Amino acid sequence: MKRAAAVLLTLAALGLLASALTPETASARRSCGTIASTSVYPRARVIAIRGVSCATARRVARSYDNRGSAPRPWRCGLAHGDRPRLFSCGYPAGGGSLTRSRHALEAIGTR
Repeated sequence: MKRAAAVLLTLAALGLLASALTPETASARRSCGTIASTSVYPRARVIAIRGVSCATARRVARSYDNRGSAPRPWRCGLAHGDRPRLFSCGYPAGGGSLTRSRHALEAIGTR
């Protein structure tokens, strides 16, 4: 009986540790303020998802929003029909969603 309880406690602790180490934790996402936007929204809120400082996130978002291109090695893509999300950026750009990249951000339109 004690052994089963110890095993369950160990498994629970490992589960908590594994969930704390995943990159999708709520603490990994942080708001980095707003930038002026050239879209239908006058401002865009920049969200750093993971692996990027707020200064870099704002710089990349401003570049993509104003020029339509992001500084290397970043890749950005429009969020079609997903209003108010304007675009997402990430690198390294593999298959799938840019927001799942090791370094990722998104811009959300605000009024």
